[in-house]
Order: sequence, then structure tokens, then C-alpha cells
Amino acid sequence: MKAKAGDVYCVYNEKLKKYTACQITKVEDKDGKQMAVKLSLDWSGEEPLKEAELSELKPLYVDYMYWDNSLDMNNVEVDVPEKYIFVGNVAPIMDESSDSYSYGWGSGDIVYRQLRWQDIPKAKRDAFKAADKSEEKVMFEGEECRISRRNMSDEWIHFEDVLSLRVFPCLSHLTLHKWYKNLYEYLEGYPFLRELELNNHGQKELDFSKSYIDRLSVDMTGVEELVLNDGMEHLILFGEVSDNCKIRTEDNGRTLILYVDGKLPRLSGLDNLGSLHIRSIMELDIEEVLSQYPDLLELRLWGKPGNLINFDKLSGFSKLRFFSTMELFGFSEKDIPEPECFPNLCSLWMDSLPEDAAKMVKKLYKNRAKEGLHLWITKARKPEWLAQNLDNPFRSWDGREGITPSNAKKAADIYRKTRAQVVKLIEGPTSDFEQDIEALVRTYAEGFNKMDKRKYFITTIERDEVFDALSDILCLIPDELGLDKNRMIDIFDDVKEF
Repeated sequence: MKAKAGDVYCVYNEKLKKYTACQITKVEDKDGKQMAVKLSLDWSGEEPLKEAELSELKPLYVDYMYWDNSLDMNNVEVDVPEKYIFVGNVAPIMDESSDSYSYGWGSGDIVYRQLRWQDIPKAKRDAFKAADKSEEKVMFEGEECRISRRNMSDEWIHFEDVLSLRVFPCLSHLTLHKWYKNLYEYLEGYPFLRELELNNHGQKELDFSKSYIDRLSVDMTGVEELVLNDGMEHLILFGEVSDNCKIRTEDNGRTLILYVDGKLPRLSGLDNLGSLHIRSIMELDIEEVLSQYPDLLELRLWGKPGNLINFDKLSGFSKLRFFSTMELFGFSEKDIPEPECFPNLCSLWMDSLPEDAAKMVKKLYKNRAKEGLHLWITKARKPEWLAQNLDNPFRSWDGREGITPSNAKKAADIYRKTRAQVVKLIEGPTSDFEQDIEALVRTYAEGFNKMDKRKYFITTIERDEVFDALSDILCLIPDELGLDKNRMIDIFDDVKEF
């Protein structure tokens, strides 16, 4: 179904456990493609809207956290997701266009967040807003800091008592590299901290049930039990995850997005997990994922690159709405499930995959795409490409918008040549070892300078990838050779012009 200006839709929000509503205020051409402007409405209910109620609808004004009483208006695909319920069509509430774009139509989460914000006592909300707009400075651990500070890490400023952070009324992101005895007290009394990264804490049991955190990144080394609050949306696990570690969370993980790296940990307590993201995959068995999390609504997988085993078992995820892969192989056209296996599928993205599998996906799902499925299949790879690029950190440049095939190849050549020369020096280091490595670092940076001068294309993402590739090369050098690797990075930063 295609959206039309004036259409009003409802969608059920799992966290709110109510329906929310939106209106399509206009449909217009954006760079040759029809896009719909979707406006969130100030409404929620136990049952979907009735057509008779449409005349009373008002737009949602959002002042949640750092929002400034703004409208939630986004350009979205004109195809209406299947989970959206059409209510009726009335004159659009407003006629403005939007410069904001949204991946997918969402599920009314902004309404949930706004209502959750309004549950916080008004005096605390007012103090948050006043601090966020203030130019005032306060003393913290002997340093003068802006009271409006939003992020803090104990690596930036040393402190002993986490309760001292109360001096910052609008802090929302905290990174810690050890355990603090007053951490629970701080989290329970401060409703604005939305993101916490906790490293090297040394605890066997962690209980965040009384916190307000939306997003938790936690070192799981030694953890036997982790208790989450009901509002938790994102859980990022790193470190050594113990087998059968107990995770206690609302609805056994139904509304949670779980992020893990490399492999699938065996966890207890997430039987109803809704969303799973696995990054840096070398090898992953889809059958194993299915056996642990059969009710997944969303499964997103990133390779290093890597291989997927038993890809045909994907058909067992009958509730799947979103599925994506990137740089993953090991499957072929015969493993692609039929569309009938996924009656609720809204989005199917596969980037850098076997060529025959890519052709089969496009063939099988082309009719579903006409019906509204967001189908995006790109970078179909031939077997010989994979053989040549397994060790190439710039393989994703091949086919990326704004990067020519020639520059993608040159980047790979610079990397391989630099790496080979470093390995050769490691095998037979000379008295001039550090000077030789310095020369290679300079040549490496100058190679990318030369490429970028002809046509500027190295922006933030590409700059990070060039840096990461060099860092990986330097990591090959044993510590006993005494190389000052930080100095090499400084030299790279001085030479690079992008």
C-alpha cells in the first residue's frame, strides 16, 4: 500500500504496550524518488484509533531530553509497512516539508520516550533544561567545567566518588573503567543518564533494575548474573561472556536489542529476544541462532568478512521483520528461503554476498518489493573476488558510492605492500628498524594523500578505515622490538592531508 497525503495510521508499540499514531502530511519528490513526510501525533491508546476521532488529532511536540519542543517529522519510504493500520484520511495537520530522513517508519518509540520523560517530576525536568541552556561553569575535581556537560568519562577527569557527578544536571552518557561503590545510588536517583559503558568492573552480579538507562555497554568478564531495568533498549556485551550467564529483563528480552561480537554467547533468560545484532563474524551457524532465539523479529549480521553455516535454516524465523547481512558468505542460491517463510518481513538488506545468492534473492523477492518490502541487495561478489579480498581491509570501498574502482584497488595495494614490507622487517630487523618503519608509515600516508588530492573522497568513515588498517599493521610488530607505536601514529597524523 502506498501512503497518501492526509492518511492516518496506527502502530503498536511494544514498550509502551499501546498504539501510537502518525499522519502522512505530504508526498513529494526527493531527488527523483517519491517520499512521504510522516508526522508523529500526540495520541496513544489501548485500541487503534477510530475514524471518528481523526478531527481531534494534534501533532506531537517533543521536549524529551535535548529536544526543544519540536515536531517529529521525517521523510520515509512511501510504501506503508504491513504492521501499520490505516485509520482514515483527513486534511493534513500541516504542510511543511522535512529535511530529516528516517530509516523505516519505526514503531512510535518517540511517543514512548516523550511519555516516559513526562513521568519524571517537573522540577527535575526544569533543572535539566535550565542547565542544558546555561553558560554557567562549576568546579569538578579541581577543574572548571560547563554545567551543561552531557558526556563524561573517568579517563578524562579522575574522580573517586561517582555521586560527585550530580553537579552536572544534564549528563546523559557516562563511561567508567572501574567499579564505583556508589554507582547504584547515583543511577537510581538520576533519571537522565541514558547511556552507560562499564569496563573492568570486577563484579559477579550487576543489578541495574532501578536505573533509567536505555543503552548499556558492559564488560561481561566474570559476570554470572545481569539484571536490567524495564526501559532498557540496547544491551552491548563485550569481554569474556560466561556460558549460561543469567540475564534478567522484562518479557525475557522481547523489546531488547542485543549486540555481541564474533560469536553467539550462550545466555540464559532471553528466551523471547526480539532483536539480535552480531558483528565481526568469522563463522556463524544460523541453526544455532535459531535454537536459542526462535522468536527474533530482527536479525542483523556483519562479517569480518565471514561465513554463514546452515543459511537455509533462516526459514525457521517465521516472525522475522528485519534481516540484513554485510560481508558474509558461505551460502548459495539453493540456501535462500522462499518469501512465504517470512509473512511479516519489512526489510531485507544484503551487502557484499555471493553473486548467485544475490541473483536468487532478487528473483524470489521482487514481487514482495513491489508490495512494500524494503529490498536492498548490493555488491554481488564472484568467488574470485572473495579469494583476492579476504585480507583486504578496504574491500568495502569496492562499490561504495563516491569511490572509484581504481581508488579501491590502489588502497588495497598500498595496504598489502606496506604490510608485506613490515612483515619482512620484523623477520630480519636491522639497527635502523624504527627509521625503516617510520619511512613506511610516511609512504603509506602519502599514498592516500595522492589519491585524495585528485578528487576529495576520504571523509570521516574512510579516514577511520585508513587509520585502522595502519594500526592493524603496527600491531603485528612484537613489543620486544621496542618500537614506539604511538610515535608512528603521530607521524601518520602529521603527514596525512585528509
